[in-house]
Amino acid sequence: MRVLLLTHSYSPEVSPPQRRWDSFVYVMREAGWKVQVVTPRVELRTGTTEPNRWIGRAEVGAHGEIIRSYASLRKPRTILGKLIKNALDGTLMLPRALLQARPSVVIATVPALPTMFVGFIVARIFRRPLLLEMRDAWPDLITDSRILRWKWLTRLAHWGVREIQRRATIVVTVTDGFAKILSREGVPAVRTIHNGISTRNFEVLPSPPKRNNSKLHVLYLGNLGESQSLESVILASTMVSDGIQVRIVGAGTASERLKRYAETIDANIDFRSPARGDSLRSHYQWADTCVVSLRDDWASFNHTVPSKIYELMSLSRHITGIVTGEAARIISDASAGDIVDHDPNHIADLWQQLYRDKQRTDVGTTGRDWVFENASLEKLGQKYVELISGMTGRERDRG
Repeated sequence: MRVLLLTHSYSPEVSPPQRRWDSFVYVMREAGWKVQVVTPRVELRTGTTEPNRWIGRAEVGAHGEIIRSYASLRKPRTILGKLIKNALDGTLMLPRALLQARPSVVIATVPALPTMFVGFIVARIFRRPLLLEMRDAWPDLITDSRILRWKWLTRLAHWGVREIQRRATIVVTVTDGFAKILSREGVPAVRTIHNGISTRNFEVLPSPPKRNNSKLHVLYLGNLGESQSLESVILASTMVSDGIQVRIVGAGTASERLKRYAETIDANIDFRSPARGDSLRSHYQWADTCVVSLRDDWASFNHTVPSKIYELMSLSRHITGIVTGEAARIISDASAGDIVDHDPNHIADLWQQLYRDKQRTDVGTTGRDWVFENASLEKLGQKYVELISGMTGRERDRG
């Protein structure tokens, strides 16, 4: 079996898609499959004064996969910049993908929309089945986010995405709710392989130190974008007593706007730059409760589950879940935290309750147990192996 994976993010970058596919590729390689990865590479600094040297040539990955990369733009700070970067990445990805050895199956993983169009073209040229992985609820998000100013362009993009979903051999979603929507929209073959975390080299995080008479430490760690609607969190911080301390760690297109908003309303927010490794773990060790937030005025987020939920559950951290739909159900089913809406008064009220009774933030290992049983990326990767084996087998029978 030879797999061609087209993805906008891959090791050594650190992101939810990278973590997912690092584990899946590990499982595929353990099964004896050959894996080729085509991905854009931002010329990141790696602790030295020189940019990474592997851009533009083949590299052997951690699991023996072959990675072929090409130069890309640095991560943009605006939505327009993001659209331009994604379009450029897709344009450069196509010729690089076509230079690879003919695969048994083409996998295109989205949220970077141009990747799905490239995957469709490559699969057609190679005459191979296309497995299209939709990590986000596209094309619904196009309408909800209004990222395209003109209605005719929104309708065209919506039609184009849906057509490729219908023409793909199989579409994989990460939530059951979105799978049902695609099926209702006439996508013939839809499967769900949920998100999760790697349990291969899992390290337990110690419980937060006992601080019964100190402040409640509230942490948001992740992307600062339009999807999170963190203004509610910032405003809520001004409605609680001095017993609450809020820290926001991350970067994104809304970073500067959120900082200005916090200054305008005199919110005492500790903004920190993105973190990874030991620094990341120290933030989690500091926290009593961790915020996961998705805006509630976009219908597509009713069937979106941020991968951060699985990470926090595995680390036995209490979650302040400002989410709805499937994400809220997972937190509740695993007894991993509390669910609240985007009303700042309700968020502030929850934090006051947690401050008065910090014992509520001790969620034990129920969330971790749930993740190991239902959201281990290695177990989910085995489902991918079974799905692709069945899919390519049917294609051979037809041929």
